[in-house]
Amino acid sequence: MQAQPDNPRGLNTTLFGIGAAVWIICAIKPWDYEAWMLEQLASVAALLVLAWCWRRGIRFSTGSKICITLMFVAHTIGTHFTYSETPYDAFTREWLGFSVNELFGWDRNNYDRLVHLLYGILLALPVAEALQQRMGLNRLRAYFFGTHLIISTSAIYELVEWVAALIFGADLGNHYLGSQGDIWDAQADIALAIAGCLGVYLLAALSVPARQFQSMRSMK
Repeated sequence: MQAQPDNPRGLNTTLFGIGAAVWIICAIKPWDYEAWMLEQLASVAALLVLAWCWRRGIRFSTGSKICITLMFVAHTIGTHFTYSETPYDAFTREWLGFSVNELFGWDRNNYDRLVHLLYGILLALPVAEALQQRMGLNRLRAYFFGTHLIISTSAIYELVEWVAALIFGADLGNHYLGSQGDIWDAQADIALAIAGCLGVYLLAALSVPARQFQSMRSMK
C-alpha cells in the first residue's frame, strides 16, 4: 500500500510495453470496429487522468501500477470483442475443460460484469494513493472519498453508454451499451464496482498499519 516514488524505470517500461502490446493486438480486426472506436474514449480519458496525476507530482506504488495495467488490459480485451461478446466461456471450454457459465448458472455473457468488478478492485488503491498525496488525507478519508469517486465515475460511464445508445442505436448502440436485455444492467455494474472497492478498502484497513499511509502525505 505504501507508495514508492523511486520504482525502477524498468518496471514502468515493462508495464507500458505490456499495455501497448495488448492494445496493438486488440486493435487488429476488432469484431465491431465502430464500437471499438467508441470504447477508445475511455482509454483516452484514462491516459489523460494518468498524465494529469504525473504532472501534479502523484507517484503510484508498484502495486498500483500493476493494478492500473491489469485494468487497462481487461478493458482493452473487451473492446476487441465487444463487452457482450467476449468469448471467455469458449476459452475456458477449450483450454480448461469446463464452462464458466454452466459452473455458475449464468445465461448471459458476464465479461462486462467482471470488468466493472475489476474497476472497483483494481483502481481502489491507486485512487486512495492519489487522494493521499494530492489532498493530504488520512487513509480512512481517502477510502471514503475514494469509494465516492469510484461510484461517481461508474455512474458517469453508464450515462455515457446510455447516451451513446440513444444516439447511435441499432447494433452499434447495443454493442457499446452491452446490456444484453437486462433492464438493471447499469445498476448491477455500479454495484459491482462499489463492492470491489469496498472489499479492497476493508481488507487494507484491517491489514495495513496506519503509519504506512501517513508517510504518503508528505510525498510530492
